[in-house]
Amino acid sequence: MAQFIRSGKVRFEDCDLAGIVFYPNYIFMLNRLIEDWFNDALDLPWSKMHRELKLGFPTVNMQVYYKKSCQLDEVLEWSLEVRKLRTRALTLGVSACCQGEERVSIEITIVSVNLEPGGLASREIPTDIRAKMKPYLISAEVD
Repeated sequence: MAQFIRSGKVRFEDCDLAGIVFYPNYIFMLNRLIEDWFNDALDLPWSKMHRELKLGFPTVNMQVYYKKSCQLDEVLEWSLEVRKLRTRALTLGVSACCQGEERVSIEITIVSVNLEPGGLASREIPTDIRAKMKPYLISAEVD
């Protein structure tokens, strides 16, 4: 089982007037992490996925646990793992830590959809993409 890991510094634009990360900005950071995972680990840039394959992975459920605030210039280490891999959807576990202390924990479910004219419709995750996701799976929960 592998984890996808990226580090990033908390920037001024991430913070509120109290000097801590404004909580919705964690979702932007999460989205960047997932986009990097698709691009770097799955070798599937979103531009190719969306434009050529007409495939998307929108969020259908998300739980965020804020454990401790983060401040300007702290470095967060983000880790991503696959908790459930289903035929049309997957659940990711994401954690953001600073100096070994977990600050944010997120569980997010994304679903595979067609990006064709006429609206979104769920579709099976393509076999080659599922195969690249499996090394990040932490359990035997596969459909």
